[in-house]
Amino acid sequence: MNIAIRDISNSTAPALLIGLLVLLAFLEPASAVRFPSGTENATAASTYKTRCSGCHGQAGRGDTDVGKSLGVADLHSADVQKQSDAQLAAVIANGRNNKMPAFGSRLTKDQIDSLVLYIRELAKEK
Repeated sequence: MNIAIRDISNSTAPALLIGLLVLLAFLEPASAVRFPSGTENATAASTYKTRCSGCHGQAGRGDTDVGKSLGVADLHSADVQKQSDAQLAAVIANGRNNKMPAFGSRLTKDQIDSLVLYIRELAKEK
């Protein structure tokens, strides 16, 4: 197999560098916040409804009878929202204070990450 290698002249190198920098400026960094797509959000909403709403309520306020008796967190609260995505994911995966069950063995990492984003979106609702 013959591969042709072209010499890049000194006059085209700056143009290529500028083009590369422009391209990189439009790429999303790996650590950027990713909001659920329509399908992913619907899946997260369904997972939240089946796994979380029994205690946290549909709106995430912790206002169900079970939630009130356990003293579950209001997902809109500053205490919850100040936690990093990784911290929230750890709570979902590992549970909390023997009150919240661990979901790490029942949900995939992607499902947990989608729930974190869903919780962030819930908090924006009044």
